[in-house]
Amino acid sequence: MPGGPAPTVLSHWYRLFEGLSASPLGFYDSVEQAVERRQLPDTSRSRVDWHEGGVLSAKREYLRVERGRLVFDICGAPYGNGFFVSWWLGRLQSPYGPVALAALIVGIIILASVLAKVVGILLAVVLLPFLAPLVLWLFAHYVASQNAGWDDALVAMPLLGGLYQRWFSPETYYRIDTTLMFQSSVQAAVNEVVDDLTRSSGLPLMSEFERKPILREFLGK
Repeated sequence: MPGGPAPTVLSHWYRLFEGLSASPLGFYDSVEQAVERRQLPDTSRSRVDWHEGGVLSAKREYLRVERGRLVFDICGAPYGNGFFVSWWLGRLQSPYGPVALAALIVGIIILASVLAKVVGILLAVVLLPFLAPLVLWLFAHYVASQNAGWDDALVAMPLLGGLYQRWFSPETYYRIDTTLMFQSSVQAAVNEVVDDLTRSSGLPLMSEFERKPILREFLGK
């Protein structure tokens, strides 16, 4: 399946293992089994195709492990006399930001008209700046309790998305820890398969330094 819009990259890791011969499909199957053994909650796995360059360029297949907005795209490919492995942890952005902004504007207009009929135009003008954020917060709080991650479209709203996230859906220790747990678990699965391949080929295992990812916007909003 196509990879879709590129996610915002949070962290990245790569390494070329010279002298290692492996099949990409076999590598992906082994990683999927390693991920499945870890019984990660609320995750799914699929294969996605990313263009090597522009729209008309060839595509390369990646293994994707997905949890909510988080995606972990894994690449395994022969290169020269070795085998190249990389992964990208990213956060998907909702394509419905403009729709959410339009719905928010319509909702405010409806709220303003109802207030004007109930309390009059002048008092409605005074109350609206206070009631609109309160109604939005109550609505967001209720729906979030029913379906986590539903407000991705609100976060993606043009102009107002950043304010919504800052006020109603900020980054928390829990969210950051959950992201770290997801990254650590899938990374451990990849490392397990890579260690098995290098060990069976008589190659040295990676050092702890070689296993460390490159953090990008991990704590960004």
